[in-house]
Amino acid sequence: MNNYSHNDTFVYEGKDLESMSFAQNYHNWIYENIETELGNKIAEIGSGVGNFTEFLLRNDHARIDAYEPCAKMHLKNKFSKNPRVKCINSNFESVSKGCDNKYDSVIFINVLEHIQQDLDAIMNAYRIIRPGGKLIIFVPALQFLYSNFDRQIGHYRRYHRSELTRLAQNANFKIMSCKYFDSLGTIPWFIFMKLMGHGLSSRNTYAYDTFVVPWLNILEKMVSPPLGKNLLLIAYKV
Repeated sequence: MNNYSHNDTFVYEGKDLESMSFAQNYHNWIYENIETELGNKIAEIGSGVGNFTEFLLRNDHARIDAYEPCAKMHLKNKFSKNPRVKCINSNFESVSKGCDNKYDSVIFINVLEHIQQDLDAIMNAYRIIRPGGKLIIFVPALQFLYSNFDRQIGHYRRYHRSELTRLAQNANFKIMSCKYFDSLGTIPWFIFMKLMGHGLSSRNTYAYDTFVVPWLNILEKMVSPPLGKNLLLIAYKV
């Protein structure tokens, strides 16, 4: 079973990560929305090569356990020698048995959609978060946008807001916020990914990140969009 979270032999080619490595403004946009909720002891689930770990390290007090089940991605992690990052080549459920109530936050940034048993993953996250700690999830949104590209890179699904909030609530989390993100991105994704069957390219990602994301970030701070290409959920453990 190709399950990102439960299969220790999982191999992820990382083609979308290669393209998204150029998306510095996009990653910064996500980080700006969650930085006050992270705390200092962070479990980053599906850390890949460390593209988002770089932003988590902006907090000088952060200590990050970076869980990555794919050996190929794990070996490429840019922060494997950083004393504030512990890179763990395993799925977090199998090696976190003694980590109950350990973390200030557990984050899934573009990861939960790769996990077949997503509720199991969130329930395990609940176990290792301390009371008052935060669950942070960033996922692709809107199932009608699901494309061959999603399928090729191992996405089991895209989420609707009600579905994602219900998932977190079923794991006993209390919802702080769940909002659509990157409203304009729904248009090119639908045209190029869904209708035309294209994939992500570094060139297109860089262009969107450079010329669209900065002003879209400003706009969505003023007006929360009714739909978006992604969803960002923040919840807490009682």
